[in-house]
Amino acid sequence: MSNNSTNPLFKIDVLSVGLFGLAVGALTLGFVQIGFIPAKDSMAISIICLVFGGLVQILAGLVDIRYNDQLGGTALTMYGFFWTTVFTVKILDLAEGFHWDSVLYFPMVMIYCLFSAMMIYLTAHKNFTLCLLHVIITCTFAMDTMIKLNNAPLELYVGIGHLLIGSLALYHAMGTLVNKFDCFGTIPLGNALLPMRNESTGLQAAMVGTMEMVEMVDATTHSKSSS
Repeated sequence: MSNNSTNPLFKIDVLSVGLFGLAVGALTLGFVQIGFIPAKDSMAISIICLVFGGLVQILAGLVDIRYNDQLGGTALTMYGFFWTTVFTVKILDLAEGFHWDSVLYFPMVMIYCLFSAMMIYLTAHKNFTLCLLHVIITCTFAMDTMIKLNNAPLELYVGIGHLLIGSLALYHAMGTLVNKFDCFGTIPLGNALLPMRNESTGLQAAMVGTMEMVEMVDATTHSKSSS
């Protein structure tokens, strides 16, 4: 019997857990940035974003990496560390009166913009909704990069981006859970835009390459012993 059937962690849809956390964090932040939630509640907002956008994603990502999907787990963990870092600094700012220049975040935001752009290609092998989610994440990071670099007046658009991110994350999380429950694909997530790599073919190619290398080593050893 495989470990998958005996370990209860395999029954938990950790990707959906992480996406629910992302949805709460992104929607909360988005509503603040468009002015729907008053900014005077900054401490409570920061704690909500830290817990759901940061810690929930990190925990779900680590479990996903350990027991299930390397790709989804890596994305959740990396985004979770981003949210945790940003809002830990924000809470310190509010509690202790620290203040950092926004350009401090520029390298981190730029790297995450490139990371999410790479994830567009990788998730295109999964489904359309997940790919579209990373397209919007990339665009939001790109606008945030311009804000951090030269104070571009794009805060409202970043807020709209966060609302779209939260909505798509919530849609995918709910769709995954419902579809796994009824097995009918009730909530469409869209087909993969790129064909999935054939893992068996890749494994066979790796085995052939290994055998060829072993044969070359044997031939070299035999040649040296003969001489």
